[in-house]
Amino acid sequence: MRLLCNFFNKAFMINDTLSKHYKHARCYLFILLISVISGCATNKIQDPNWPNELPPRAYFLDQYQQDLTNQKTQNQEEYLTWIVRFYKGSDLYPNGWNNITQDIVLKLKSAPTADNIKVKLNLLGLLISEEWAKNNKTRMISSYHVSVWGNALLKSLEQSETLELIDRVASDVDDLLARKIPAEIIVADRYYVQDEEIL
Repeated sequence: MRLLCNFFNKAFMINDTLSKHYKHARCYLFILLISVISGCATNKIQDPNWPNELPPRAYFLDQYQQDLTNQKTQNQEEYLTWIVRFYKGSDLYPNGWNNITQDIVLKLKSAPTADNIKVKLNLLGLLISEEWAKNNKTRMISSYHVSVWGNALLKSLEQSETLELIDRVASDVDDLLARKIPAEIIVADRYYVQDEEIL
């Protein structure tokens, strides 16, 4: 997969200023698109034990293998379980990333940017999920961050600025993973000033 990513980045002259996380996830989306197109022709299931509506399990296995620090505190199956919960939701947080993406795209289906927004949300989901699913002691992205971003994305629909907000969140995710910004800076007011409650 890394060879394909390197080829993709050189062939399509991906901007060197993008973070390695963003470039890798963007390359992965390109490879996924090729796989989906060829998969439509063969109608082949990607993995019988993995939900079809999620990105392929192999992508997350690769991410897990690359983080030796996390491997010391979390086994592979636990990591993959959290990936599934991120996308599909859980009892504690029923709105998984797939639901958030679907809600946003359905509300914007007539907008000329709807397809672009869906691609960007899929990319953003990859960047967030691969870090969020790690053990609490090693991850840079917490459930609180995911909640802040999810709420801000839904709020962006009311403001008609979803595309801009996705880019802003993606930039923050990159900076957080590169340790350019502290985790504490990711709060709701960073994206939208919260209405004060009237008592």
